[in-house]
Amino acid sequence: MPAKIRLALLWHMHQPCYRNPFSGRFDLPWLRLHALKDYFGMAHLLEEFPALRLTFNIVPSLLAGLEAYQGGGGDVFGDLFRKPAADLSPDEARFLVRHFFSIHLENHIQPFPRYHDLHQKKMRRLAQGPDPDWLRVFSPAELRDLQVWFQLTYLDEFYRENDPRAVSLVRKGKKFSEEDKKTVAELEAEVLQRVVPEYRRFLEKGQCEICTSPFYHPILPLLLDPQAGIAANPGLNPYDLDFNWEEDAWGQLQAGLEWSERTFGVRPRGVWPPEGGLSEATLRLLARAGVAWTASDEGILSRSLPRPLERDGRLRLTDPGALYSPYRLRGNEPTILFRDHLLSDLIGFYYQKFPAREAAADLLGRIKDGAASSAGEVTVPIVLDGENAWEFYPRSGRDFLRAFYRLLSDDPDIETVTFSQAAAGPARELPRLRCGSWINANFDIWIGDRDDQRAWELLKAARDAFGAARAVLAPERAREITELLYIAEGSDWFWWYGKENYTPDIEIFDSLFRLNLQKVYLLLDQPVPAELLAPVPEAAPPGRLQVAPPRDRIAAKIDGEISDFYEWLDAGRVDILSYGGAMNIASPIVKTLHYGFDHDRIFLRIDTKKAARTYFENGFALDLRLDAAAGAWQGAIGFEGEAAILKGFAAGSSGAVGHVIELGIPLVALEIGEGDEFRLQMMWSFKGQPFQAIPAHGPLSLKVPGARDYAAFWQV
Repeated sequence: MPAKIRLALLWHMHQPCYRNPFSGRFDLPWLRLHALKDYFGMAHLLEEFPALRLTFNIVPSLLAGLEAYQGGGGDVFGDLFRKPAADLSPDEARFLVRHFFSIHLENHIQPFPRYHDLHQKKMRRLAQGPDPDWLRVFSPAELRDLQVWFQLTYLDEFYRENDPRAVSLVRKGKKFSEEDKKTVAELEAEVLQRVVPEYRRFLEKGQCEICTSPFYHPILPLLLDPQAGIAANPGLNPYDLDFNWEEDAWGQLQAGLEWSERTFGVRPRGVWPPEGGLSEATLRLLARAGVAWTASDEGILSRSLPRPLERDGRLRLTDPGALYSPYRLRGNEPTILFRDHLLSDLIGFYYQKFPAREAAADLLGRIKDGAASSAGEVTVPIVLDGENAWEFYPRSGRDFLRAFYRLLSDDPDIETVTFSQAAAGPARELPRLRCGSWINANFDIWIGDRDDQRAWELLKAARDAFGAARAVLAPERAREITELLYIAEGSDWFWWYGKENYTPDIEIFDSLFRLNLQKVYLLLDQPVPAELLAPVPEAAPPGRLQVAPPRDRIAAKIDGEISDFYEWLDAGRVDILSYGGAMNIASPIVKTLHYGFDHDRIFLRIDTKKAARTYFENGFALDLRLDAAAGAWQGAIGFEGEAAILKGFAAGSSGAVGHVIELGIPLVALEIGEGDEFRLQMMWSFKGQPFQAIPAHGPLSLKVPGARDYAAFWQV
């Protein structure tokens, strides 16, 4: 009888430190709001599935933030929730209308008629022109309903469906009173108080393991050597950063282990390295702290093995045992488990699109199918964000999780194990460990962009100033400065800097990063450098897709190959990898979109990570959606034999798939001409099922240039 498949599932719970170092209050509410739903609900689900064994990584800064809220801390969002709607100023109403719809429209606004009506009213008014006086648009009763619904939609489904107070409010739906707001505040306080005891309860029952991370979630390999960015990706442009902050890495690691032990009564045996960032120097640090296991991504393992991991045309591992085994670099260092990148991303980005039972069955089938060809016992590690993904699922993903957990509980061939259980026993020897993270097995997002590097330079200058003055500082002041530097070392600031990821709150993230460093100088009794008084981002808001428009008309040869350097030289270019978010797709299929025009056609060239025809030969297909003022148009690209198959394209269209995808589409088919704007989005499917939308967050807006636009690029 074959051995059971051991499934090790780790949910990573993390929010950065949003505390303003001068006011002591939180500038953003996401820790509090996620606590109402994901932090409580993800643990509470175990009540229904006593046979499961799961692992939760809870970052200490999150625990400290929860403690601060319970001790009376607050944020401006909560302040404006509590303020009587009739007393709101015009600026406060503007803030409310801008921010209190900040959640997924389809899953958390549209299901509630009153909330949806308020959102539609906002959008109708914005269509008439920007920046109205919202006190003239919304009545106090409507603003009060908005205050309540923003809180209610974040409340965990368990409460909304079972707690009589929440059920009554949802049923009431509108015309809430100030007393109703007090009830919502009582519910919030209760949930916040229940989060840690809920995890402790299942930890004591043996149903879960709690692991931790360095306190403020710094990327350890970069603290130990910022040139790890180049080591992980030699293609990066060189940058001048050189330091070794092992003292900080050790301090954050020790503080994280101690805070977790204080909170849960058990010292963690494992550490999830922030962003999955590992290096050999990081492993030595973890070993010194007595850490038994750590984990990262399959991309790092693949780059570290003598022979890289491979997947076949159905995306199955050709050697599952190579990934589904624990590893050890040297005998005295922690055991390493490497997550299945595909399965983790499927949960994070893919299954949200399907009925819960269908998605759960597909995931279970992939787990069993992927492990079937292994000769011995296998442990399948899945690691992903335990909070942000669920906003994109109906009902916060609870239906999907219940369906999946039920299948796991009932399947005799699968045994769920904690990561400590998965790491116990023999481990394969790893000859070397290539440094990297769980995003593309490198550190590009955190140090590859010039904005990232500027932030590191500001951090280094502040830390150097502290180092020079440290000997004469009072111990309490030195501790306060150390904590500010630890906060600024967190990975999240660098996640949002640069072009890869986008948040509408970038100004707040940037401000918080610089405020922490500004306070360092004030505590040192030194002037704040001018560089810290200006935003770090130098150009357009980071993360918005940077479109380089066409420089001139082109005449592309549609053959699927880059047959001539000059063929696309004057085309426009869009770096698709430059648009992300908190849930960044780790492996988008498309790298770059090139686009250009002649007098009659639009030309598109889509560059993929691998040769484009490889995707089509293995079951992928591409739907191209174009929206213009005249309406929407959609065409599908397939592949058959040696040729691309175009379905739904207008007469006169042409296409080819080779190393790249090339298309020519008559402008008349889109009913657009010079000066007109249109929107474009690529929808990839695999075996007939939706797989990936690019850009992920909505269509890309482009324009058909006119002669004047081209003339701007002419040179004498």
